[in-house]
Amino acid sequence: MTKKINNFILVLCFIFLTSLFAAVDKVIVKVNNENILQSDFDKLFKSALEQYKLFSQKELSEEELKNLKQKILEQLINDKLILQEAKKQNIKVTKREIEEGIKTVKSRFPSDSAFLQELRKENLTEKQFEKRIEEQIMVLKLIDEKIRKNIKQPTETEAKELFNQILKNIEYKKSSKKTTNLETQDDFTLLTQLVERFFDEQVRVRHILIRVPENATLQQKEETKKKIMEIKLKLDKGEDFSTLAQKYSEDPGSKDRGGDIGFIARGDTVEEFEKVAFSLKEGQTSNIVETIYGFHIIKVIEKRNKRKPDFETIKEDLLQYLARKNAEKYYEDYVENLKKSAKIEYLENIK
Repeated sequence: MTKKINNFILVLCFIFLTSLFAAVDKVIVKVNNENILQSDFDKLFKSALEQYKLFSQKELSEEELKNLKQKILEQLINDKLILQEAKKQNIKVTKREIEEGIKTVKSRFPSDSAFLQELRKENLTEKQFEKRIEEQIMVLKLIDEKIRKNIKQPTETEAKELFNQILKNIEYKKSSKKTTNLETQDDFTLLTQLVERFFDEQVRVRHILIRVPENATLQQKEETKKKIMEIKLKLDKGEDFSTLAQKYSEDPGSKDRGGDIGFIARGDTVEEFEKVAFSLKEGQTSNIVETIYGFHIIKVIEKRNKRKPDFETIKEDLLQYLARKNAEKYYEDYVENLKKSAKIEYLENIK
């Protein structure tokens, strides 16, 4: 086969692969002639669904999925507009700031190889990742300069008014025996529920989790149970719970803190975990507990009885909540002003 024919075949392969990729990764929106790709949307949508599944065991309805997709698309458009504005304002990022940003992200991974593996998973080179960090810092600087400095700071009087509204909402729920669902409530109703839970009976727990693989065979499940039983044996012999959690637990959210997941109220976790956690005394360790996540060993560090809601206890949290709401409103207005002068073209229906 001649070199000329070889080159021709390579060109055909390139055209085929390019058209195949284009068919998969379409431009769904143009924002001031900059593209938002289907892959950009898919990544964010997948992440949002995973986060939702952590807090809910029910499936989203078609209407809820449609609303979620619309919110994600709007977020991508807003992010693009903010980044464009940061570049337009010629906001500078130093090399040191980029290095610190990269260092912060890398610290979340157990090793450099794990970090590089995540980059490969996201189809990012180290150079592209560095560019992404630079852009994120640019946006943060713009927000700090143009938004954060202009946010109206809430007063203690406003926080007290919010607290009184929350108390009224709690009383209304009790009198009407109205049940609430975390996934479907508006912001204020959710805040009411969080305050109610904070003052309800609580336990602070540590746990060690050994995960059962999805669609595990009976043999895999038995092997996993054997691992947790070996850890339980070490605990029974007097080894430190926190040290063993750091060494063996497969819960990334609490592993580095010795398995400490903080205080939980009733309804915060799955039923099997909650039932055992609230039945233990302070300092007591459970037997092996099976949930949808795998096998756990639970230790209660501290217990709190139900308390009457107290303003001073949550005053700072309420002030932060009000400040966040003010920031959200200012940010929304700021982005809406950017949209007024932007050219936004919707090229594809989101899938």
